[in-house]
Amino acid sequence: MAIRRATAADMGRLSVTAMRAFVDDPVMRWLNPDDEVYLAPGGSVFWQAMRGWIRNNEVWCTEDGTAVAVWLLPGRPEPDPDPAQAEPSPPPPELQQRYDLIGPAMAANTPPEDHWYLQLLATHPDWQRQGLGAELMQVQFDRADGEGLPCYLETETPENVAYYRRYGFEVRSEWDVDPDAVLGTPGPHMWGMLRPAR
Repeated sequence: MAIRRATAADMGRLSVTAMRAFVDDPVMRWLNPDDEVYLAPGGSVFWQAMRGWIRNNEVWCTEDGTAVAVWLLPGRPEPDPDPAQAEPSPPPPELQQRYDLIGPAMAANTPPEDHWYLQLLATHPDWQRQGLGAELMQVQFDRADGEGLPCYLETETPENVAYYRRYGFEVRSEWDVDPDAVLGTPGPHMWGMLRPAR
Protein backbone atom coordinates (compact mmCIF):
# COMPACT_ATOMS: atom_id res chain seq x y z
CA MET A 1 0.00 0.00 0.00
CA ALA A 2 1.42 3.39 -1.03
CA ILE A 3 2.05 5.90 1.76
CA ARG A 4 1.96 9.63 1.00
CA ARG A 5 1.47 13.04 2.57
CA ALA A 6 -2.17 14.02 2.93
CA THR A 7 -3.56 17.06 1.14
CA ALA A 8 -6.64 19.20 1.72
CA ALA A 9 -8.53 16.98 -0.71
CA ASP A 10 -8.15 14.08 1.75
CA MET A 11 -9.70 15.88 4.72
CA GLY A 12 -13.17 14.35 4.43
CA ARG A 13 -12.19 10.71 4.10
CA LEU A 14 -9.44 10.96 6.71
CA SER A 15 -11.94 12.50 9.13
CA VAL A 16 -14.27 9.54 8.57
CA THR A 17 -11.37 7.11 9.10
CA ALA A 18 -10.44 8.82 12.39
CA MET A 19 -14.05 8.97 13.59
CA ARG A 20 -14.65 5.29 12.89
CA ALA A 21 -11.31 4.22 14.40
CA PHE A 22 -11.81 6.21 17.63
CA VAL A 23 -15.48 5.40 18.20
CA ASP A 24 -14.61 3.61 21.48
CA ASP A 25 -11.56 5.70 22.42
CA PRO A 26 -11.73 6.77 26.09
CA VAL A 27 -10.54 10.34 25.47
CA MET A 28 -12.52 11.04 22.30
CA ARG A 29 -15.74 9.71 23.82
CA TRP A 30 -15.12 11.53 27.11
CA LEU A 31 -14.76 14.73 25.11
CA ASN A 32 -17.72 13.85 22.85
CA PRO A 33 -20.04 11.50 24.75
CA ASP A 34 -23.11 12.35 22.64
CA ASP A 35 -23.46 9.88 19.73
CA GLU A 36 -25.33 12.48 17.72
CA VAL A 37 -22.28 14.74 17.84
CA TYR A 38 -19.54 12.13 17.56
CA LEU A 39 -21.18 10.08 14.79
CA ALA A 40 -22.36 13.06 12.74
CA PRO A 41 -22.07 12.47 8.97
CA GLY A 42 -18.73 12.75 7.24
CA GLY A 43 -16.61 12.55 10.39
CA SER A 44 -17.38 16.22 11.05
CA VAL A 45 -16.24 15.85 14.68
CA PHE A 46 -12.67 15.81 13.26
CA TRP A 47 -12.98 18.44 10.53
CA GLN A 48 -11.53 21.44 12.33
CA ALA A 49 -8.59 19.51 13.79
CA MET A 50 -7.88 17.59 10.57
CA ARG A 51 -7.86 20.80 8.53
CA GLY A 52 -5.19 22.30 10.80
CA TRP A 53 -3.13 19.10 10.94
CA ILE A 54 -3.04 18.81 7.15
CA ARG A 55 -1.87 22.43 6.87
CA ASN A 56 1.13 21.46 9.05
CA ASN A 57 2.11 19.10 6.19
CA GLU A 58 2.93 16.17 8.49
CA VAL A 59 -0.14 14.01 7.99
CA TRP A 60 0.64 10.72 6.28
CA CYS A 61 -1.97 8.40 4.85
CA THR A 62 -2.53 5.39 2.66
CA GLU A 63 -3.46 6.18 -0.92
CA ASP A 64 -7.10 5.32 -0.27
CA GLY A 65 -7.32 7.17 3.07
CA THR A 66 -8.14 4.05 5.11
CA ALA A 67 -5.26 4.74 7.53
CA VAL A 68 -3.75 8.00 8.74
CA ALA A 69 -0.93 9.16 11.03
CA VAL A 70 -0.87 12.75 12.29
CA TRP A 71 2.52 14.01 13.48
CA LEU A 72 3.33 17.36 15.04
CA LEU A 73 6.72 18.95 14.44
CA PRO A 74 9.22 19.32 17.29
CA GLY A 75 8.04 22.24 19.40
CA ARG A 76 4.47 21.62 18.17
CA PRO A 77 4.06 24.93 16.28
CA GLU A 78 0.51 26.00 15.52
CA PRO A 79 -0.36 26.17 11.81
CA ASP A 80 -0.77 29.63 10.34
CA PRO A 81 -4.41 30.74 10.13
CA ASP A 82 -6.09 29.74 6.89
CA PRO A 83 -7.39 32.95 5.28
CA ALA A 84 -9.89 30.91 3.27
CA GLN A 85 -11.60 29.62 6.43
CA ALA A 86 -13.83 31.52 8.81
CA GLU A 87 -12.66 31.85 12.41
CA PRO A 88 -13.79 28.66 14.20
CA SER A 89 -16.58 29.07 16.69
CA PRO A 90 -15.67 28.40 20.33
CA PRO A 91 -16.49 24.92 21.66
CA PRO A 92 -19.61 24.45 23.81
CA PRO A 93 -18.96 25.26 27.50
CA GLU A 94 -19.13 21.58 28.53
CA LEU A 95 -16.48 20.63 25.97
CA GLN A 96 -14.30 23.60 26.92
CA GLN A 97 -14.42 22.49 30.58
CA ARG A 98 -13.12 19.06 29.58
CA TYR A 99 -10.35 20.64 27.48
CA ASP A 100 -9.44 22.70 30.54
CA LEU A 101 -9.07 19.48 32.55
CA ILE A 102 -7.18 17.35 30.05
CA GLY A 103 -4.90 20.00 28.53
CA PRO A 104 -2.86 20.81 31.66
CA ALA A 105 -2.60 17.10 32.57
CA MET A 106 -1.14 16.29 29.16
CA ALA A 107 1.17 19.30 29.21
CA ALA A 108 2.53 18.31 32.63
CA ASN A 109 3.54 14.92 31.23
CA THR A 110 5.02 16.11 27.92
CA PRO A 111 8.77 15.44 27.56
CA PRO A 112 10.81 18.64 27.81
CA GLU A 113 13.23 17.64 25.05
CA ASP A 114 12.50 18.13 21.36
CA HIS A 115 10.47 15.26 19.93
CA TRP A 116 8.10 14.30 17.16
CA TYR A 117 4.57 13.95 18.55
CA LEU A 118 2.22 11.28 17.25
CA GLN A 119 -1.07 13.14 17.65
CA LEU A 120 -3.22 10.44 16.06
CA LEU A 121 -2.84 7.03 14.46
CA ALA A 122 -6.04 5.63 12.97
CA THR A 123 -7.03 2.80 10.67
CA HIS A 124 -10.62 2.38 9.53
CA PRO A 125 -12.05 -0.71 11.32
CA ASP A 126 -12.61 -2.51 8.02
CA TRP A 127 -8.85 -2.39 7.28
CA GLN A 128 -7.34 -2.94 10.72
CA ARG A 129 -4.79 -5.65 11.55
CA GLN A 130 -3.09 -5.43 8.16
CA GLY A 131 0.02 -3.56 9.35
CA LEU A 132 -1.03 -0.17 7.93
CA GLY A 133 -0.40 1.67 11.20
CA ALA A 134 3.09 0.21 11.41
CA GLU A 135 3.87 1.31 7.85
CA LEU A 136 2.67 4.82 8.56
CA MET A 137 4.73 5.10 11.74
CA GLN A 138 7.86 3.78 10.06
CA VAL A 139 7.94 6.74 7.67
CA GLN A 140 8.33 9.08 10.61
CA PHE A 141 10.57 6.77 12.63
CA ASP A 142 13.11 6.86 9.79
CA ARG A 143 13.09 10.65 9.80
CA ALA A 144 13.21 10.97 13.58
CA ASP A 145 16.10 8.52 13.84
CA GLY A 146 17.99 10.45 11.17
CA GLU A 147 17.50 13.64 13.18
CA GLY A 148 18.39 11.95 16.49
CA LEU A 149 14.96 12.81 17.95
CA PRO A 150 12.58 10.67 19.99
CA CYS A 151 8.88 10.17 19.23
CA TYR A 152 6.17 10.65 21.83
CA LEU A 153 2.47 9.83 22.15
CA GLU A 154 -0.35 9.48 24.66
CA THR A 155 -2.72 6.54 24.77
CA GLU A 156 -5.60 5.44 26.96
CA THR A 157 -5.91 1.64 26.93
CA PRO A 158 -3.64 -1.21 28.09
CA GLU A 159 -4.09 -2.80 24.65
CA ASN A 160 -2.64 0.26 22.97
CA VAL A 161 0.25 0.36 25.43
CA ALA A 162 1.11 -3.21 24.40
CA TYR A 163 0.71 -2.32 20.70
CA TYR A 164 3.06 0.67 20.81
CA ARG A 165 5.64 -1.25 22.83
CA ARG A 166 6.04 -3.51 19.79
CA TYR A 167 7.36 -0.48 17.90
CA GLY A 168 9.86 0.74 20.48
CA PHE A 169 7.71 2.99 22.67
CA GLU A 170 7.99 2.62 26.43
CA VAL A 171 5.84 4.11 29.16
CA ARG A 172 7.33 7.37 30.40
CA SER A 173 4.48 8.50 32.65
CA GLU A 174 0.95 7.54 33.69
CA TRP A 175 -1.85 9.70 35.08
CA ASP A 176 -5.56 10.20 35.60
CA VAL A 177 -7.41 13.24 34.32
CA ASP A 178 -9.17 14.98 37.22
CA PRO A 179 -12.83 14.07 37.75
CA ASP A 180 -15.15 15.65 35.24
CA ALA A 181 -17.23 18.41 36.82
CA VAL A 182 -19.66 18.27 33.88
CA LEU A 183 -20.40 14.57 33.79
CA GLY A 184 -19.59 13.89 37.44
CA THR A 185 -17.34 10.97 36.47
CA PRO A 186 -13.57 10.41 36.50
CA GLY A 187 -11.67 11.54 33.44
CA PRO A 188 -9.69 9.03 31.37
CA HIS A 189 -6.57 7.22 32.54
CA MET A 190 -3.63 7.98 30.25
CA TRP A 191 -0.12 6.75 29.46
CA GLY A 192 2.65 8.85 27.93
CA MET A 193 5.01 6.75 25.81
CA LEU A 194 8.42 7.65 24.36
CA ARG A 195 10.38 5.96 21.56
CA PRO A 196 14.08 6.94 21.74
CA ALA A 197 15.97 7.67 18.55
CA ARG A 198 17.91 4.74 17.19
